[in-house]
Amino acid sequence: MAKRGGTRHLKRLAIPKAMPITNKKESTWLVKPMAGPHPSEKCIPLGVFLRDVVKLVKTIREAKKVLHMRKVYVDSKVRTDEKFPIGLMDVVSLPEIKKNYRIVVDWKGRLVPLEITPETANKKIVKVVKKHTAPGGKIMLTFHDGKNMVGDNHIKVGDSVVVKLPKPEMLSHLKMENGAVCLVKEGKHASKIVTLKEILKRKEGKKPEALVEDSTGSFITVLDYLMVVGKELEGG
Repeated sequence: MAKRGGTRHLKRLAIPKAMPITNKKESTWLVKPMAGPHPSEKCIPLGVFLRDVVKLVKTIREAKKVLHMRKVYVDSKVRTDEKFPIGLMDVVSLPEIKKNYRIVVDWKGRLVPLEITPETANKKIVKVVKKHTAPGGKIMLTFHDGKNMVGDNHIKVGDSVVVKLPKPEMLSHLKMENGAVCLVKEGKHASKIVTLKEILKRKEGKKPEALVEDSTGSFITVLDYLMVVGKELEGG
């Protein structure tokens, strides 16, 4: 019988670039992320995060026990599956040990944890990746982490929204416009915080680019690589 569907396994040597695993030859297999809010090439399975990234457990079996005890929260919601995918800007909370982490990117484009305070763990920046009209004329926004929210026509694809967790509630709107402070989330300039100077439109068929500036100077990057994280810097 012919094979149908994808594999349920993932070899360490074949893990995506975004997963911060350095010991690729330690063993053959790694937990494969389940289908969820983030694509498989831009996420970390929760079990791998606990064992290999923050090293709070030694084995996946231990990770499963911790998860089944309902002691791990992602975006303020309990998660119990070791295969659950976490990605950019997600907040992983461990109340038992009073630790909160926000998932960011490093200079290699890998997803890494940044420890944050409890006061900031109930907020999250999300990027608008899709916008459509739902029955009843409501404007629906889809974010990079799979969440949806009712919005309005002032918010455009590419903008960012600061939401309150766990149920997305809009706190503020960050426009993708000249002067916006952005995170470069992909490419050779990954992890840099830059100021958007100008959006450069290219010929049809080519991705729009952006002229940005940081403390070292100006450079051009793909517009899709940017995520607005703040408004214009004072005096800038």
